[in-house]
Amino acid sequence: MKSELFSQYALHWAGGFLLIYVLAQLLVAKHPRFQFLSAIQKSILVKLIAISGFGLAYVFVQFLASWR
Repeated sequence: MKSELFSQYALHWAGGFLLIYVLAQLLVAKHPRFQFLSAIQKSILVKLIAISGFGLAYVFVQFLASWR
């Protein structure tokens, strides 16, 4: 049995997280709802949105993979 150090999809997941992080950054920077927040609050909010968005995307993809 061949053992791999990384999953063959590791770079895809890393790229997906980077995309979600950039989208969260743009959302917080441009949306008027978040304009009243301080810089540190915006930074924390971006991280929370990115991590939760990535978690939801991961669960959704794993669900679709197991359903198929």
